[in-house]
Amino acid sequence: GKGKESTPYNPLAPCSKEKEAQEPMVLDPKDESGADIVWTYDVVWERSDVKWASRWDVYLTLGQASDDKIHWFSIVNSLVILMFLSGIVALIMTRIL
Repeated sequence: GKGKESTPYNPLAPCSKEKEAQEPMVLDPKDESGADIVWTYDVVWERSDVKWASRWDVYLTLGQASDDKIHWFSIVNSLVILMFLSGIVALIMTRIL
């Protein structure tokens, strides 16, 4: 907001460091008291210099170097499964015929 000292823009830090972290509440999963748990959160909108059209660029470019490896792994994995299932079908067909 206005009047606050601005912190440097970090595209991967969506949470503000101004608030202190609170200790988590430990809940017993075996507790049968029937107490309702209400989940809440606060949102504070802050103006940014990031253009609307490029707001996801940071997340879309993360790990871009390893994307090619993931695609090749998926292709090879699909081919291995295809060969395995084709082998099972061929085995069944030879037993039947």
